[in-house]
Amino acid sequence: MAYDDYPKPPSYLSARSADVILSDIRPTTLTSDALDAVNALLDELLHSILTAARALTTSQLRAGLHKVLPTTLGKEAVLEAEMELRAYWERTGGAPGSGSSQVIVDDSGFHLQSIFELLRLKCQAYSTLSDMDENSETEAHLLERMSAEGVPIPKQSQLTPASLYLTAIVESICEHILSNVGRVAARDSSRATATAQDLFIALCEDSTIYALFKGMKGQ
Repeated sequence: MAYDDYPKPPSYLSARSADVILSDIRPTTLTSDALDAVNALLDELLHSILTAARALTTSQLRAGLHKVLPTTLGKEAVLEAEMELRAYWERTGGAPGSGSSQVIVDDSGFHLQSIFELLRLKCQAYSTLSDMDENSETEAHLLERMSAEGVPIPKQSQLTPASLYLTAIVESICEHILSNVGRVAARDSSRATATAQDLFIALCEDSTIYALFKGMKGQ
């Protein structure tokens, strides 16, 4: 039942944004199967972080990412997330200690699958690399289901910062992956497309993410 409410594949990255990033070296488009593969990888990354964190506090999300991706790439993604969160607090006039940075030791109320589905919606909507907007109807349906099943619903004061934090992490890693894919594709000057094979090569050649990629389901 993990994806019953989400018949469409995940979309943290749109074809348009992918092509813009890839074309930093030379005009390049990403094939549809490669785009789907990137989005699936980002989806599993999000799930892995939440699995390791078992909470929506930024301190535990940060620790979760370091467990999942204990490399310089993970550290760089955290820096991007911290900058995004700092900008959020400055815009809203809030204080980091008032919401998602507080430490929660007891994770008994953390329902992983429901939280993942909720954060999945939020991150896709917040992602500047996606063409998706917030779907209030789908979110309302999910919250109703969570309530009916007795799953604790995160407070908005915690959900929004956590969503922004995770979105920044996903975006940072996505851009890193695509930059490497672009370099792999550029080795063959006879073509202007980046394929799933280019993605596979880019991931295998990248020591900062290969261990994570190797351990993912279906790889």
